[in-house]
Amino acid sequence: MIDLRAQSDATYQTSYHHKLRGRIWRALQDTRFEEEHSDGAPMGLSFSNIFPWGEIAEGDGRKLILASPREELLATIAGNFQSDREFNIGEMAFEVEGLSPLDVDVGEPGTRGVIETATGVVVRLYNQHREEYGIDDEHEDSPTYWQPEFTIEPFRDAITENLQGKHERFAPEYFPGPETVDEDLFSGYDLIKTYALPTTVTEGVELDMVVSKWRLDYRVRDDTHRKHLNLALDTGIGGRNGLGFGFVNIVERTQPGETELEGQDAFA
Repeated sequence: MIDLRAQSDATYQTSYHHKLRGRIWRALQDTRFEEEHSDGAPMGLSFSNIFPWGEIAEGDGRKLILASPREELLATIAGNFQSDREFNIGEMAFEVEGLSPLDVDVGEPGTRGVIETATGVVVRLYNQHREEYGIDDEHEDSPTYWQPEFTIEPFRDAITENLQGKHERFAPEYFPGPETVDEDLFSGYDLIKTYALPTTVTEGVELDMVVSKWRLDYRVRDDTHRKHLNLALDTGIGGRNGLGFGFVNIVERTQPGETELEGQDAFA
């Protein structure tokens, strides 16, 4: 968790994604991670928005959370934030005040909880997906963003497929992935909203992305399922994690033997 202090009054910029990504990548310049900037493989990094939302006054405190299964990657970013405390995201000017580690875990087998997709999930469906689910789209050369009318199945399968790819990169080869087990990743899918968000994906290129926000129920079945859920917490779910989409956090959790969900802080 990064503690930030506002250096001037500012309007909160909802189109922060490209600028925030740029500040993170600046922290990786001249390190062994710099070459991953354009290789197309999942970085294994997810991050929240700067929170809480709202107008910013000079002196206000804000926070940012970064997550990854790669401890060296987080340590490299943290080292830069400590040595270069200027943290400007477009017109939002901050200074890094402090950093602290977070130990987040979905819980041991038998734990129930709710994960919320704090920054929205991007799910893009391509020709093979459209054929499988009977989705019509006149723009066959470009992906179709998931919409509620497509039903939950393509969304569920897409985020599982996406997590499988991250599992194959960051988990041991002998360990079964989320697509190779019989049960679903989540036990319940509660759609909060779907909306279009103009997003700068690279300098001079803006796309209208369709993102969705969810409350996702889970019950940890076994240690394998626990590792899959914790990987989702570390890497985010869905696509465009490098722009800050798909960041998730636990908002409710019940340990085995408890009868009521205990509230957790919603980070973003």
